[in-house]
Amino acid sequence: MDLACHRCSATLATPELFCPHCGAPQLRFEPSDEQQPYQANGNGSGLAGNQLIAWRPAVQAALIVALPVGVLSSLLDFGILWVLIGGFCAIALYQHKAALIISPGTGWRIGMLVGMLAAFLSTVVDGLSMVIERYGLHRGASIDQKLVALTQQMTDQMVHQNPEAAQQIPWFIHFWLSPDGHAAVVLFMSAFAAIMMIAFSSIGGVLGARVLGARKRLSLHS
Repeated sequence: MDLACHRCSATLATPELFCPHCGAPQLRFEPSDEQQPYQANGNGSGLAGNQLIAWRPAVQAALIVALPVGVLSSLLDFGILWVLIGGFCAIALYQHKAALIISPGTGWRIGMLVGMLAAFLSTVVDGLSMVIERYGLHRGASIDQKLVALTQQMTDQMVHQNPEAAQQIPWFIHFWLSPDGHAAVVLFMSAFAAIMMIAFSSIGGVLGARVLGARKRLSLHS
């Protein structure tokens, strides 16, 4: 195939750095097979294949799903099942909005976003509920009793498993049974629940991407 100058359209017998007729530099970019062409979806976002994310529909889908997941996790305690389903549903909603075949990497990112939003909402609802119960409904004594029982159980278990360590660090045991220790227990439990929500929601996103992505490919090839 003969080459042509991009400026004067003169035919070039061999690849030249500069056109012999007009002197224009002949710079060319040859895309490799690994690179995917630029595609535009209905939202106007440019996506290279299935690797990039249209963040507007992704965030919309994550917010829609994270709201019920976060509230349920707060009111009914943390549940693995609905967190997994939440990540899966977010992928289904995103695929419907963006009209794209979703890769597992994209599913993992969107699922993680759902988990982060749900964990934030759950923590906010838990905090507001505790404030209302303690100061609005005047149930502070019962809350403190539950925390004391929980920390005492954890301390007894720690001492039973490693009595020598418990004797060497009595200040830690004293802190664990103090009001500051109770607050630390609450923070630890909230952080652990948030990490679990993010992890299982990400898993749900990956599962959704694999299942729904496979169905989308089959429908396109059929």
